[in-house]
Amino acid sequence: MSIEDIKLGRRRALALGIAGGIAGMGGSLAVSRGAFAQAYPSRPIKLLVGYPPGGGADILARIFANKLSPLVGQPVVVENRPGAGSTIAAAALASAPPDGYTLFLAESGILVGTTIYDKVAYDPLTLAPIGIMGNLPYSLVVNPSFPAQNVRELIDVLKASPDKYSYATPGVGNIAHLSAEMFQKDAGVRMVHVPYKGGTPALADLVSGQVPICFVSLPPALALAKGGKLRLLAVTSAKRSPVAPDVPTIAETLPGFNSVASIFLLAPPGTPAPIVDRANAAMREVMAMKDVQADFVAQGATVETSTPQALATLFKDELASWGSIVKSANVRME
Repeated sequence: MSIEDIKLGRRRALALGIAGGIAGMGGSLAVSRGAFAQAYPSRPIKLLVGYPPGGGADILARIFANKLSPLVGQPVVVENRPGAGSTIAAAALASAPPDGYTLFLAESGILVGTTIYDKVAYDPLTLAPIGIMGNLPYSLVVNPSFPAQNVRELIDVLKASPDKYSYATPGVGNIAHLSAEMFQKDAGVRMVHVPYKGGTPALADLVSGQVPICFVSLPPALALAKGGKLRLLAVTSAKRSPVAPDVPTIAETLPGFNSVASIFLLAPPGTPAPIVDRANAAMREVMAMKDVQADFVAQGATVETSTPQALATLFKDELASWGSIVKSANVRME
């Protein structure tokens, strides 16, 4: 599978669900909202996150939970289950009762987890899809002393010295890591991977000069770039990010390059369709709020919503595409 497979999979998924998206919810949402209040939920909802407090995924989850709670008339409590590329949180969701009171704001890492770990306690294709919420690109940054001002110059430097330079990521199998693997393949270069336990320590070592190159979430990199502590070369999405419109994409140097983490909402396996549909309607209403969209953009995320069926299609496509990249890069964890 190639980068084009990922892009085509996203298009197919969005074609299934976006057409009837936010603009067409109108009266149906009012009906769903009323049913939601009467039948579900009648007690607090737990929203799982697969990363520690303060990280990008945690911030997005809290933005969503703060708006979902008054909408459904019940507390929505964020519960962090960090570790193993969010596979711990996914396993917790898989074993939760299928009653709609445990949800999971997840990203593409849970699909990668099934291909890089010998054993995971869940099958992503059995998790109940509620809907796509958006996508999150990553950034390519270098230490200010590194001899490259742009992506083309970086490629030239790396080609001249294969395996000489190392690059940091938030961890093995993270979508930022796979973005780097895709970059190496497309650019025809070789670097040495140095995985960290999160983006914060990776950026700290980049700034201190311990590692020269890093693939990491955009917002913290952007803040450090504005302070002159690192050089922001590009973002990994096909289009420039609205939060950093002056930053080029890798695709402007390597046409067709596109690597983003999908963000989505899930329920436990076997969750009844009426609960899934109600959760989807509430999710869409929250994501249609202008302040929520602005807050997501501030975190580097782009908002896109879909039906549960569209997310199920995206799951199958991304599982195959990311799995192919993991296999070609020989990424494994015990």
